[in-house]
Amino acid sequence: MAKKIVPALFLLHQAGELPKMFRVQGYSRRDLNDEKFRSHVYGILKKKKFTRSRKPVQKFLDLFHFQQGSFGRHQDYVNLAEHLGAVDGEWKVCANKLFYLAVAPEHVETIVKNLKRSKLTDLCSDEIGWSRVIVEKPFGENLKSAGKLDELLASLFKEEQIYRIDHYLAKEMLQNILTFRFGNNLFEANWNNKYIESIDMKLWESIGVEDRGVFYDKVGALRDVGQNHMLQMIALITMNNPASQDPTQIRKARSRILQTLHRPTQREAKDMSFRAQYTGYKGIKGVKRGSKASTYFKLQTFLEHPRWRGVPITIESGKRMGRVRKEIEVLFKHPTPCLCPPGKHFQNRVIFSIQPNTGIRVEFWSKRPGFKPQLEKRRLKYFLYKEENKTQYVQEYAKLLLDCINGDQTLFVSTHEIRAMWRMIDPFMEAWKKDLVPLESYKPNRYSISTQADKVLAAHQPHGDKRIGIIGLGRMGANLARNLLAQGWDIVGYDRTPDDIPDVVERGLRLTKSIPELIEKMPKPRLIWLMVPAGKPVDDVLFGKGGLVGLLSKGDTIIDGGNSFYKNTLKRARKVKQRGINFLDCGVSGGPSGARRGACLMVGGDKKIFLKHEKLFQDMAIAQGYQFFEGYGAGHFVKMVHNGIEYGMMQAIGEGFHVLKKSKFNLDLKRASNVYNHGSVIESRLVGWLIDAYRKYGVSLEKVDGRVSHTGEGEWTIKAAKELRVPVKVIEDSFRFRVQSGKNPTYTGQVVSALRGEFGRHPVLKRPVKKERKKK
Repeated sequence: MAKKIVPALFLLHQAGELPKMFRVQGYSRRDLNDEKFRSHVYGILKKKKFTRSRKPVQKFLDLFHFQQGSFGRHQDYVNLAEHLGAVDGEWKVCANKLFYLAVAPEHVETIVKNLKRSKLTDLCSDEIGWSRVIVEKPFGENLKSAGKLDELLASLFKEEQIYRIDHYLAKEMLQNILTFRFGNNLFEANWNNKYIESIDMKLWESIGVEDRGVFYDKVGALRDVGQNHMLQMIALITMNNPASQDPTQIRKARSRILQTLHRPTQREAKDMSFRAQYTGYKGIKGVKRGSKASTYFKLQTFLEHPRWRGVPITIESGKRMGRVRKEIEVLFKHPTPCLCPPGKHFQNRVIFSIQPNTGIRVEFWSKRPGFKPQLEKRRLKYFLYKEENKTQYVQEYAKLLLDCINGDQTLFVSTHEIRAMWRMIDPFMEAWKKDLVPLESYKPNRYSISTQADKVLAAHQPHGDKRIGIIGLGRMGANLARNLLAQGWDIVGYDRTPDDIPDVVERGLRLTKSIPELIEKMPKPRLIWLMVPAGKPVDDVLFGKGGLVGLLSKGDTIIDGGNSFYKNTLKRARKVKQRGINFLDCGVSGGPSGARRGACLMVGGDKKIFLKHEKLFQDMAIAQGYQFFEGYGAGHFVKMVHNGIEYGMMQAIGEGFHVLKKSKFNLDLKRASNVYNHGSVIESRLVGWLIDAYRKYGVSLEKVDGRVSHTGEGEWTIKAAKELRVPVKVIEDSFRFRVQSGKNPTYTGQVVSALRGEFGRHPVLKRPVKKERKKK
């Protein structure tokens, strides 16, 4: 009340924002009356330096009234109801009532039940007046207690009556995040995992716990600011565009993204968090002698959301850090290719600064003036105000109180958000409770603890070892290697015909002469990627003489990245697993160019093994371009069906352009393909590749063979569909067309061949016709 509510109300009074008919009713067990209460409020204003004497603030003080009462005694609430009823009679209106519970969490249940029982929160009618309740954080102690509290509130009030207050949402900079993102076109198109490498949040405080020992020792840093403030910051920085300023839509958008927060396992909670307590904390009044409350924490999390998958998010907060630093840093990936000196790693940053100065800073790179092509860091800065120009908490609480009076819930936390936040935090709290994460100590007024936390967390990262062996360095395998090398992977490779890949070796791949040599050069546990043709070549590499299964050790992992038939994959997985070797199957789409710039990956197998190696798929895939499917063979099955669908789509494009070509309108097929690929329903990469083919070969496709080659995937899809009794007429007809095109080449076939050539680099030019030898 002293730090936040009274100063906020005074600010609203000074600004003329309070209703004309307004009254503050104090209620507590203290032995006060109206005059003593007003003197207490005056003391608060004087201490905060809002006034030097009583006379200028007397009108404000006259708004305050007091009635003594106990939280647990029902009759006291009945007396309060009678008192407020008398005010209604005096004002000759049904007054709106806002109940602010500025109490410890353990009192909330008792108070709200008595409010409801005494009919203090009842409305005069459906048309007249409102009744609202403000609840302070923390909202519960864990997911279970938060759920219980929410169920209680929901049983007593409607959701539109409940205002869960988190003052951080009212901070100007946090409100500005949504405007910055969705009110401008500068960054939002790149605000995703394709371009953003990491998000780092800090709430460093120079102050300590001071006189809040009793409260703080029950809560600790993570529950004090992590579970609420910092997770709300994550929501604002990552949520999708709510499309309007409607409070319901904004709260829904926050809730949806928070529900994708990864809930860590106990092992992950241990490895992904660090906690500490500053020296001298135990000497604070109200703190238990053997207290294990954390005054500092750093933890890592991520979102299980297609837009943000693979982007690590770090949240960190601490008391007595020696300086104030409250900010959100969004780090962008190193551009590839980069117009920068060899070996230099330039990255952009957008920093939202909350304190000490409130503003936005964008870091970018520019050429330094002079004769040499040297780059230097530049900054675009926007500062809203300096922290010393405002009083902490006051503006935020004034904004929230006014919004509550006006019935605007935008900046108040919904029940769905609270449950999502606790769901993510609970495993960390459990791991700490069991001492799985040691409680470190740090000297006050030093932020070196942050560096220590970084080292500990880095040592626990499962993705820190970026080593892989790749067997099969053809078009796809070599481009996958080029992609991973550019992202810092150490690669040992083997191919039967290595003469075609000198540039990959120049980029850093360590080429070996045999599979045993490859295995010998890799430290345990090994990760091996197979990119060899389906069928017998896979079995030879796995189980043949000198094959992988006989060379690898327990705990090593094999990933079959080729287009293997899923039933064969199931058999192989069982045999590999019998040797204690992990196995994953991965369908790869996008062709050689996709493999180089980021492929589409469909991964099957055991989820634990997938998560262990998820960093590989993150680095190998295009943004949002990988998914896991539980079960051995599932990845190859999804890829098989993908290829069957591809058959049908290519066939439809081929037939459609054949019709256009035969038309009496003398149509320009280049222009037709171009307009199709700009906003039409059939806009696609396939149509884009047809445009490329027309540029390369001309619309007649004279040099392109109308006899369409085919591999096993389309036929496999048809067989699987028949087993499942699913009709696939389009896929079946497209496969039959390819088979028949060998004897009856057409323009449709030329289009399909041209497409295969563009995305898969398959040979498509007409084969020379062999001349028959004349008989003598």
